[in-house]
Amino acid sequence: MQKERLDLILKALQEKQTLTLKEIIDLTNSSRDTARRDIVKLTENNLVERSYGGISMPNTFKKLDGYLERSDDYVNSKRELAQKAAIYANQATQIYLDVSTTVEFMPKYLTNQNLFAVTNSLDIADQLIRNSPCRARIIGGNLDAEKRCVTGTRPCLDLENYTFDYAFLSSVGIDEEGIYYAYDDDIDYKAKIRKQSKKLVLLLDSSKVNVKHNFKVLNLDQIDYIITNSHLPQKLENRLLKSKTQMVYV
Repeated sequence: MQKERLDLILKALQEKQTLTLKEIIDLTNSSRDTARRDIVKLTENNLVERSYGGISMPNTFKKLDGYLERSDDYVNSKRELAQKAAIYANQATQIYLDVSTTVEFMPKYLTNQNLFAVTNSLDIADQLIRNSPCRARIIGGNLDAEKRCVTGTRPCLDLENYTFDYAFLSSVGIDEEGIYYAYDDDIDYKAKIRKQSKKLVLLLDSSKVNVKHNFKVLNLDQIDYIITNSHLPQKLENRLLKSKTQMVYV
């Protein structure tokens, strides 16, 4: 199926940064025409840049095509990451759950009745109420309909009142330079989460690896744990090990 071939191509591209047409044919065990159609599909959805004789990684983060976001495999990956992250959360007293479609799955796996969870996400707050026995609080501020969360200066100030055992967040990209986010208001907010948390846990699916975005917000040495569903490129993994980040593979 095309989706499976595209997944293979994207994962290989994260490792090598560039792929020739012949490498794609060998990787997917497909014909030259099929490989070319796959390249066109990836290019049309801004997931790769077409080069002479092959493809390369785009210079900036590109959103995955809708069909891939809706696939069961993609949802299952998020669920597996969240389930693994919940193991750490259930051992804590106080946690922060940042706005994220991956972190959003965590409340279903929180079983510690003595746990206190804080979030700025409307959807995570709803999941905490529906599916978790722990105590929960959503911090105050302006409601952002597009981001589905509370924004503004108030949430950043409210974080001063807490010290979290763990903060759980995701990102739109990671490479050897750091962790990337899409909005400028993420810069101060993620930095504040880092300051108020003893341990910072990044839930990372394979589509975010070797991807840049608008703002590099966190350095690799600011992340205590990375929970991911695929082995990272060797250079990135070496940098993380040097930063003393613990890798947890699902």
